[in-house]
Amino acid sequence: MVKLSERKKEILREVIARFVESAEPVSSQNIVENSSIALSSATIRKEMAELEDMGLLTHPHTSAGRIPSDSGYRFFVDNFIKGAAGLKKFEEKNLPQIKFDTEKDMEIETILQKSSEQLSKITSYLSMVVAPAMHHSRFRHIEILKLNSSNLLIVLITDSGRVYKRNLIIESIYNSIDFQSVSNLMNQQLRDMSISDIEFKNLKVTESNAYLIPLIKKILDVIRNCFQDTMVYNRIFISGTSSVINHPDFIDLKKIQKILSIIENEYLLMNIMLDFQDEPGQEVIIKIGSEIFEEGTDDLSLVASKYRIYEHSTGTIGILGPKRMDYFKVINIISSFVKNLKTVLS
Repeated sequence: MVKLSERKKEILREVIARFVESAEPVSSQNIVENSSIALSSATIRKEMAELEDMGLLTHPHTSAGRIPSDSGYRFFVDNFIKGAAGLKKFEEKNLPQIKFDTEKDMEIETILQKSSEQLSKITSYLSMVVAPAMHHSRFRHIEILKLNSSNLLIVLITDSGRVYKRNLIIESIYNSIDFQSVSNLMNQQLRDMSISDIEFKNLKVTESNAYLIPLIKKILDVIRNCFQDTMVYNRIFISGTSSVINHPDFIDLKKIQKILSIIENEYLLMNIMLDFQDEPGQEVIIKIGSEIFEEGTDDLSLVASKYRIYEHSTGTIGILGPKRMDYFKVINIISSFVKNLKTVLS
């Protein structure tokens, strides 16, 4: 772990602050003129050179000024952002609110898509919202609807509000009363149980209803199939692709092409977000450059957080932008957004 003197910490923080603001390499004279650090330009220049030797700063070949390296950003995030040492929290009134009309029957996917669009507008970065995975969801309700003599429609609703509809072909020995009996039994005994844990042994079927067991087992197979389908495919809502490449960090055509190959790869973005979603004990994560993915993310940073619905189902919300992003501001925005999103969804 890198250890820095208070002087070096202050200078590193000022370099990052200046670079975030201007997107231009920062000189010692710039710090003298724009900060409260009471040191000469020569002293600051010497300290910056030592920070560069330590791998925390670097400088473009065409400029005498310096910019943060990935290690510099990581030190900054770990020492100044995560603990918020020496930094004031944003006032609640300055934090964004989710503002759109939510109808009573609006599906969760619509809410999440609108949330992604809102977050992208607020940050001017790429926003990603992943719906809660099926294996994080809990059983809320099931409806068994008879379409014709041998065809049923099974409607499964989870605690996250997601609705799964599946058809089931059955023998015509059952009637509407049987279907209602099965749905009542399952709704009473399976409510709030993790979808991934549901088995026939979880149900208590009376002797008088034993003839319904074959039907119950088939419906449980339908629920398991929903689970297996969504293990392979989940929903991610992405907004703001153009916002990312419009930043001055990405004026180079090769950088734009490399970044577009990342942010247009929905499968890759999904896996990045799901990797974080399954990490226990972390509510906010910051990944810088190649920490995000081993190839193509050198110029990007990711800030992500989990959100919950009814304290059970977990989804993920993330911001992908240039490494030069204002991390403290983005973390505060996401934290506020997660809080508001939970209120809207609940």
